[in-house]
Amino acid sequence: MTLPDPERVDPRELHPGPIRHESLPPKLLEHVRAVYDVIGPYVSNSLEQFEIGFMRDANPAGEVAIWCNITAAWITYHEQHLGDELLPDEDEEKLIAALISISTGVEDSTVLGVPEGIGRKLLACYDALGEELE
Repeated sequence: MTLPDPERVDPRELHPGPIRHESLPPKLLEHVRAVYDVIGPYVSNSLEQFEIGFMRDANPAGEVAIWCNITAAWITYHEQHLGDELLPDEDEEKLIAALISISTGVEDSTVLGVPEGIGRKLLACYDALGEELE
């Protein structure tokens, strides 16, 4: 089966989707806040904006689970490779962007926007999450 060519979308025409959930369950909000406490400052202007993103999602629980994995891999990377030290904000943002890519299925460490060695380490940290569940 041949897939159609992707349609080009003008980024200036993109806008947020509708809010699909008036509120999120308290337990889910706990997880959202925990994620935000760790990596939120690198990905969102405020906790409220971060929460609203999940309220727009068709499956907020699934999306929160993905962000929990991203956060767990970020913590593991810092523990194993940085002695729990933080990098400059710009570098932290690149690490998180790479982990977001990994969470979507990217497995090529050369396309993650970080040096290849760091990409391999991030992939290993993310992959280790699955091993813990087995």
